[in-house]
Amino acid sequence: GKGGIGKSTIVSNISVAVSEQGLRVMQIGCDPKADSTNTILGNRHIPTILDTVLEADTVREFREIDMSKVIFQGYNGIMCAECGGPEPGIGCAGRGVITAIELMKEQQAFERINPDFIVYDVLGDVVCGGFAMP
Repeated sequence: GKGGIGKSTIVSNISVAVSEQGLRVMQIGCDPKADSTNTILGNRHIPTILDTVLEADTVREFREIDMSKVIFQGYNGIMCAECGGPEPGIGCAGRGVITAIELMKEQQAFERINPDFIVYDVLGDVVCGGFAMP
């Protein structure tokens, strides 16, 4: 979907509604703007996974990134993460999302959090190897 039509608002409302049913929810923002989880976190911006990865000096530091620095608990226990991404026109946002999710898998973040639902707030225009619509 086009930017500004309310995808993030809908995703956040779904996350809250599911969490209020007593289920454990994780919301992952996949937009380079990294603002998907702001409302769930009380209008707080969080560090993105990709920015944290870029701060790593070595491959070892990259592989040992502390997920507590990029995954935060928000309203009603919803766990929140933002993938981040390149500046517009600089790189492929889809590749950034894939890198962030691979790192979370490698760090066993999903097993530790053990969510019943993972809600991805995807941008609607990635066509370079990430999310795409048919």
